[in-house]
Amino acid sequence: MKTENILAIEESGENRINLVRDRLFWQAWNRSAFLFAAHIKSYQVHKRFVQKVSQEVAWLGFPSSALTAIQKATTDKGFGFEQKSADHIIISGIPQTTGYEEWWAGIVKKKPKPSEPELPSIKNSKDSILPAYKTAYDLCLHIHRATVKMPREFRYELGAKVRERAEDIVETLHLMANNVGLSQAKSEITDCAAKVHKLRIDIRLLKDLLQIGIKQWGFLNNQIETLLNLLRAEFCNANTRIAGATQKQSSGTLTTGQPASNRNSQ
Repeated sequence: MKTENILAIEESGENRINLVRDRLFWQAWNRSAFLFAAHIKSYQVHKRFVQKVSQEVAWLGFPSSALTAIQKATTDKGFGFEQKSADHIIISGIPQTTGYEEWWAGIVKKKPKPSEPELPSIKNSKDSILPAYKTAYDLCLHIHRATVKMPREFRYELGAKVRERAEDIVETLHLMANNVGLSQAKSEITDCAAKVHKLRIDIRLLKDLLQIGIKQWGFLNNQIETLLNLLRAEFCNANTRIAGATQKQSSGTLTTGQPASNRNSQ
């Protein structure tokens, strides 16, 4: 079953578990995976960004050989078990269950394989600003993927504005990691945070104009919030470094050309 068809089933809003077949495995996606893990059996959950649908998805799976045991566990709990087609099973009668958002946020993403390209390296960078740079870089990539297939009137207007703003944030953080000194850090971070807030407004407009889905908007908004938190932390670090440098300078010994004993006697 195609990814977009699975997501259409999941977005129907019904409180049930949908199992879809993928060759020799059965899978539960998104909310179905959450309900399956909560009420049937806990399997390892996978999570990744699917470029084809421009959003993150989560799923768990088990081999077809385990389906009989899953069906027995389901009926023993009093749930309905109906095979709608060769590739789709519905488990019904699931009680209302809270905690989906927390479960979704807590899924650990798989680390990229060594063969996957790494982010552009930065020589002589300030280590403290790198987490913000990397988050901004990922956000910029996701925004480009999310806006590339929009209708022309959005792709070349608001979509282009959003892409340009995301690129500007990445460029600012890249330059900060290389060139910005302590005296400039605070103002640069403040300006960058202002750009991130403007980007958040643009992303909300795209959602309200129905150019991105609510899950996609939530994913991008979470990345924006993470970036803002990193910038807030870096702003506090900059304050600490500036204060430390000022204290060190003020507590240093002044050189006047006079012996210490003569200075003390004056």
